Amino acid sequence: MKLKLYITAFLYLSIMIFAQKKTFKCEKIYDAIKLVDAKKYDEGIAILKECEKIDSKDITYPYEIALAYTYKGDYKNAVSQLEKIKNYENIHDSYFALLGNNFDYLNNPEQAIKTYDDGLKKFPNSGKLYLEKGVVFEFEKKYAEAVKTYEKGISVQPDYPSNYFRVAKMYMNSNDRLSGLIYGEIFVNLERTTARTKEISELLYEIYKKSIIFESKETKKIEFCKAVIDIEKFDKTNKLPFCVIFGKNFIIAMMDQNEFSLDNLSSIRNLFVKEYFNGDYQNYPNVLLSYFKKMQDNNVLNAYNHYIFQMGDSKAFESWLEKHETEYNQFVEWYTRDENSIQIDKKNVFISDQIK
Repeated sequence: MKLKLYITAFLYLSIMIFAQKKTFKCEKIYDAIKLVDAKKYDEGIAILKECEKIDSKDITYPYEIALAYTYKGDYKNAVSQLEKIKNYENIHDSYFALLGNNFDYLNNPEQAIKTYDDGLKKFPNSGKLYLEKGVVFEFEKKYAEAVKTYEKGISVQPDYPSNYFRVAKMYMNSNDRLSGLIYGEIFVNLERTTARTKEISELLYEIYKKSIIFESKETKKIEFCKAVIDIEKFDKTNKLPFCVIFGKNFIIAMMDQNEFSLDNLSSIRNLFVKEYFNGDYQNYPNVLLSYFKKMQDNNVLNAYNHYIFQMGDSKAFESWLEKHETEYNQFVEWYTRDENSIQIDKKNVFISDQIK
């Protein structure tokens, strides 16, 4: 319950910020929101009800009342409030997300799923509705359905971070670690410098550490994913699984290394990008690896590699930073420009089916 409430608070923060920027007939809404934020729910609700009388056509007031009831833990009143406004013309996808969540809090996951599906009929490209639907499946331990739902959310709204966050952690605990690594790293590039980013940064490093095995100077292995190819049925004109392509280039890139460390992982990834773009990228494109190439071409990939894994070995990162402050500052200056953010759309979006 606490985890789901955290997700809800994160999702609806944008709604409250939007409310503060909009011009309202009832300006007391700003006071109401401050009271709700301060957990003075009843006082905030009372003001919002006054505002609703002043401008009965604006969905913001009843929606914020329902949100306050949700934070208060009064889920029945939240549902009742939301059902009163279901026919408003300017309804948004967050309405269905909030209503579905309240059904879930009332231990009615079936009605929650139905509500999200109703919302998806109106908003088929809503990443947040697929997120909430996936969370219900995940908490019901219907993991295959959860993964499928998160990935559908990614496919319809590729720049929405939260589906990447959830599905990355699920894949990292499976045999397909590579999908988890790709989803996770896309996530930290879409949502930067948050608590969730720090969590995924540490997980990315740990999964690489588990997946790269140095048995000896002569024997080195990787365990990112599994690809099964039936030689008798394999058609040479068909593409190989991306798992095979990634593994081939990664093994080549790690041949000169004999132990795992932050510096060595960065060196491996630098060489991996060069190997991959020697030819495989044309037949096996990948949005994240293309972003790596852009950084390599701008001489910031090495610093990026240290930055992205810093939570996995903070001491190693600080040690590197002391010696490479100028390089890191150049990376930060490049990385924080809007034009240098990762560009993901429906044409280049990554979905795990590409791995297999």
